[in-house]
Amino acid sequence: MEKIFNKIKKNILICDLIFVSFNILLNFILYLVNIRFRLWVIIFILLISMIGFIVGIIQQFYISSDNKKKAIIFSMIGIIPIFVLILLFMPIVGFTTIFNYKPEHTIVLDNKKYVAVVSSYLNVDVDYYDYYGILLMGMKVRVHGDFGEGGYDPFNNPNLPDNVEYTYYDNNGKAKSKRIENYIKDKDGNIIDKNINDIDIDDSNNYNENNNYVLPENEEVLYEKKFNNTILRFSKVDNILGQKMLVHVLRSKDNGKNYYVVSDNAIQVGNDAKFIFLNEKMGFAVSNYKIYLNNSNPSLYVTDDSGKTFTSSNFNYKNNNVDFISIEDLPYYENNLLKIKCLVYQFNSKVDGYENKELIFISNDNGHTWNLETN
Repeated sequence: MEKIFNKIKKNILICDLIFVSFNILLNFILYLVNIRFRLWVIIFILLISMIGFIVGIIQQFYISSDNKKKAIIFSMIGIIPIFVLILLFMPIVGFTTIFNYKPEHTIVLDNKKYVAVVSSYLNVDVDYYDYYGILLMGMKVRVHGDFGEGGYDPFNNPNLPDNVEYTYYDNNGKAKSKRIENYIKDKDGNIIDKNINDIDIDDSNNYNENNNYVLPENEEVLYEKKFNNTILRFSKVDNILGQKMLVHVLRSKDNGKNYYVVSDNAIQVGNDAKFIFLNEKMGFAVSNYKIYLNNSNPSLYVTDDSGKTFTSSNFNYKNNNVDFISIEDLPYYENNLLKIKCLVYQFNSKVDGYENKELIFISNDNGHTWNLETN
């Protein structure tokens, strides 16, 4: 062992070249099985290689020189320009590193350990790779997380994102499913709960929304309303994960003899959703009976073009003591005013308990915006 150590001391340059060659070969072998070194390991290997090369060159110059003192002096003189160049290019390297540096975190997602690589220049994106210990990681992206706009690290600042969309990939790199998490926060901005929507991409791709002719027996009818010879139907397109379903609107203009798809896109609602058309143009779908005050999840969809397009209704209501209010009934007309009944569970007037308080909202723009009725 001592002989080997002495040989290394006398041939630092050769040993460094062997070290570099070995790591190149090792990286190639790992590449063949879709594995690579972690970032800190790569940086460590590069630093060792650079230091070994510089020290090896100085050593060879020292060994081959007859005048050892001159060799030392010339070696020091040769090192100075290298340090000067490093100092000159340091700002450029630092500036480039800031915009290209992608921090790595070892995290657990869905009860599985991953190496998460964060990219957060204009949008916060996280790629999740297989974890193979502190030295190695996979090369294929297993999960991609889209945390929205910003320039932050979601693992160092977990309460900053409002929502995240995870895309899961198979071994061939094909997207197979998605999960959307909408976060519910308290008044201090801390995440206290979340709504999860799971989407099976394989199943959703089997549905073609461009079918212009649909037989009524092919889809489950959820709601139907007749206006003279025109019939409008909410029907189920497909079931999806998370106790949810895709629905759209069918229309018949010949009293039910033929139906065709009206909706440009299907909307996602809960399996217990309710529907109504108040006239031939305006209709509603109650997707979620909880209206979160931070608008984190669509609760009430509205259409004013017979179901061709849908938008999420907006409720103007502020209450610092609650996170959501509940929809009690479908929208209705009263004295030519469009209304909807809701409830809020809050402190009673004596502030010694809780009670359900009825809230009536009125809309003056066909259900797109709702404001609290004033007595």
